[in-house]
Amino acid sequence: MVPADLIDVGMGFHTREDAQTNLYGPQASQYIMAKQGVYDEPWFARSWLFKVFPRAENTLVHAKAIVARVGEQQSKGWMFIGSHNFTPAAWGRLNVQKPPYYNNYEFGVVLTGVDYTFHSMEHVTSIMWNNQNISLPFNPIWQPYGRNDIPYFNDQ
Repeated sequence: MVPADLIDVGMGFHTREDAQTNLYGPQASQYIMAKQGVYDEPWFARSWLFKVFPRAENTLVHAKAIVARVGEQQSKGWMFIGSHNFTPAAWGRLNVQKPPYYNNYEFGVVLTGVDYTFHSMEHVTSIMWNNQNISLPFNPIWQPYGRNDIPYFNDQ
């Protein structure tokens, strides 16, 4: 049984396979700014990565999203949607001697009180927020990464 106060958080990110096989090729893909060795470390939060299914087939979702579902039924929660990439330019570079360095600015929105209750699980591309149907460029029902799935990395 899932505790009533459980918060389940997931970050949607396409896999390496998605990046290599989408309609526009790997050059259209974003990547996690890390090497695969970091992902392979036991402390990396692999359980937070989820596959995102875009509204348009054989494409990638460029919107970045973090989803949280709360409670026993996981039917309510919040969602962060933003333009940020997973790079030091967007999140900043830490320097022990100086303040963090940012060289671009991104925009994001947090929607609280999201209703993740769906009447049909097929082709869902919206959520309910503030009694309004909010259209999304992706299906908000995500699938956890499988055993052989890995994110698309910056291998440089």
